[in-house]
Formats: sequence, structure tokens, C-alpha cells
Amino acid sequence: MRGTKITAVALAAALAFSPTLASAQVAAPVVSSAHHSATPWWLFICPVSLVTAASVKNWKRNKQLTNEEAWTCGLLYWYNEATGKYERRR
Repeated sequence: MRGTKITAVALAAALAFSPTLASAQVAAPVVSSAHHSATPWWLFICPVSLVTAASVKNWKRNKQLTNEEAWTCGLLYWYNEATGKYERRR
């Protein structure tokens, strides 16, 4: 019961200090033909980079990405590949 009260107080405080104002009015949409937001496309960069790096490492090395390579969205794999860390010994 005490945890529920603490959660309710925390939620009330978060809503009280939220940057959005409570209003019953409907905001008019801003219509602009010259400005297009690319923000939704930035959300795809990390997953696409991660899947691409994992696919290439599997194809070239038959291995999975390490945790560090996955945490950096696959960029560490490309860095290690470019610096020669994965050179095969002949």
C-alpha cells in the first residue's frame, strides 16, 4: 500500500512539473510546405546500423557482434574492421 502511495505522489509531481500546459483548447496545426521534419528518420539509424554490422560480421567472420560493438550501434565493429583488428592469420 505504501508503494502505491509513493508511486501516486511521484506521478503527480511529474505531471505538475511537466513542460506541457494543461489546456482544453485544441492547438491549430502549423502548415508549412517548405519545412519537413526528418526527426522520425533519425530513429532508424541505430537499428539499421546494428543489423547491417551484425549481418556483415556474420557473413565475413561467422561470428556475432560483441556487447561493446552492439552498444555502439555497430560503429565499433566498423572501426575494428578498418584498423585491421580482425585480420585473419594465414
